[in-house]
Amino acid sequence: MATTMNDSLDHDDQVLTGHDVVKHFLRRDVKEIARYEPLVREGLDAEGVHQLRVSARRLRSELRAMRRILPSQPWTDVEGELKWLGSTLGEVRDLEVLSVLFEDHLDADTQLRTAVMTALEGRRERRQRDVVSALNSARYARMVKSLARLAKHPHLGARGDTPAVELFMAPLWDAACRYFDAIGDPYERRNDEALHQVRIASKKCRYNFEVASLFLGDPASAVAESLEEIQDVLGQVHDRAVAVMFLDTLGFPEEVDISVRRALRGEIGVLRPQWTAHFESARRGIIEVFSAK
Repeated sequence: MATTMNDSLDHDDQVLTGHDVVKHFLRRDVKEIARYEPLVREGLDAEGVHQLRVSARRLRSELRAMRRILPSQPWTDVEGELKWLGSTLGEVRDLEVLSVLFEDHLDADTQLRTAVMTALEGRRERRQRDVVSALNSARYARMVKSLARLAKHPHLGARGDTPAVELFMAPLWDAACRYFDAIGDPYERRNDEALHQVRIASKKCRYNFEVASLFLGDPASAVAESLEEIQDVLGQVHDRAVAVMFLDTLGFPEEVDISVRRALRGEIGVLRPQWTAHFESARRGIIEVFSAK
């Protein structure tokens, strides 16, 4: 959910600076990483893995949205480390999502369910070991220490004292233009991979508006929420497409899993067009944001 200025900072938008924006998101997400890491260490709690991954990926996306104000170093390295952490956690999370999906689609006490869940569990155990190893590594320890230091002193120089609106409106406009270019005609027929690219583009644009919500308030927050809805719908499409591909890896005879494949494809067909209504909401919101300026 997008964060508005009223939720978190008591600043007038004329005095909110680049420093304020960067420190807000750094401190929030570093706190979330510290909160969820113990849950992952204690037993790889599924929700803990999910939230730790969300925190890492969200901070990386926010840093990319704030790139214009950030010096190349150490921020490029920080983004790389957050990408590494998110990818490591992502493999476990994706397997958890598949497990839940198949639990809902496979009849209990069948050979197909047993085979699918056994295969998923084997892969998940291997990925869990990778996560534990990553969290125990010197690389992870260095990343956490670096983030903690930067949350206190981001070292932005004099530019960080510039009003946030002056710093971020031009990058926000660029992000919106890139997004519209990437989407093109929202009603164009697209395959699963093309819709996945729509989801990625929506995510990139969303975080620019989440950053902007800190100094533009509700109008930017509303855009971010519409883009998040697109991510959610197309995430469900992607999960089901991945589930079908997972079945491909198991090599069952067609008659064994044809019913679950049909069910998953049927749900994809229902979900696919739902993103366009949220896109129209986002487009109207983006126009309103820049019309107001």
